[in-house]
Amino acid sequence: MPQNKRDEIVKYLTQCSLVELREILSAVFKTRRPNPEEDKYNKNCFFLGTASSLLESSEGEAERWGTCEIAAVANVDKEVYGEDVLGIDWGFCQFGTCSSCGIGVRSNLKHGVCPTCGSKVAMS
Repeated sequence: MPQNKRDEIVKYLTQCSLVELREILSAVFKTRRPNPEEDKYNKNCFFLGTASSLLESSEGEAERWGTCEIAAVANVDKEVYGEDVLGIDWGFCQFGTCSSCGIGVRSNLKHGVCPTCGSKVAMS
């Protein structure tokens, strides 16, 4: 693919809302795997995630950040919300943990689907 075409795609994606970006990338990630040659003995997938770290230093101190927390961005639970609901773009402010695979998840909606194992996840 020529660089100018990649640049157009990047420009389009950077203009998407977070929920639109989640839907687009989730659709791509459902069709791609990092190691398809290992499918017989290894479940593997791409997923959209977030990394966050809290500022721990006080004003006047050297800037010090806490441990980075990684969370998967949950897919919309279409059984709960319907096929065409993306939810309000408030950022991914709902948090939870997948009870099946144990990964931390977040979403803009309270009900989602874990992108790593496909289990339903309730968040708050």
